[in-house]
Amino acid sequence: MIRGFVLFNLVWFIVSGCRSPEPPSVAVSPSPAVATSKASPNPGGRTITVNIFQLDSQCNKFITSKETIAANQPVTQAIAKTLEKANSESLGVAGYRVKVASRVATVDFRPIPNARRSLLSLANCEQLSLFGSVRRTLTQNPALKVKSVRFTDRGQLIKPR
Repeated sequence: MIRGFVLFNLVWFIVSGCRSPEPPSVAVSPSPAVATSKASPNPGGRTITVNIFQLDSQCNKFITSKETIAANQPVTQAIAKTLEKANSESLGVAGYRVKVASRVATVDFRPIPNARRSLLSLANCEQLSLFGSVRRTLTQNPALKVKSVRFTDRGQLIKPR
């Protein structure tokens, strides 16, 4: 009797597989680690094309590139693509949160923990690269429906130079 029970359980274990269950799929917020998140469109989901603005290496002008992003969270996806291109890690950005109300986007940056410099201590060119690229990307794409952009650092208003 015990032998049959053990044999049944052994067969059941082998047939049902010995893998652990897959973790549930969770929609990840763009914060706190945007530097590692990828802004890729949903497989099979609706997408839109936007212009992503990036400051040139001489800090003279913005260059645009077309990117395809998921249409279900276009503002979040556009910011992620912009930060990806701006190398947000070198600018001290670990992540962000964004809220849009009345066509005003508030982008709340999360600095890298224990960063040596604050976001406001960045050089003028670095600030323009970070804040200017995000601002232009959000306001120069009509599909995003953003008129202006405010920046905060963990809820505290940032006034870039």
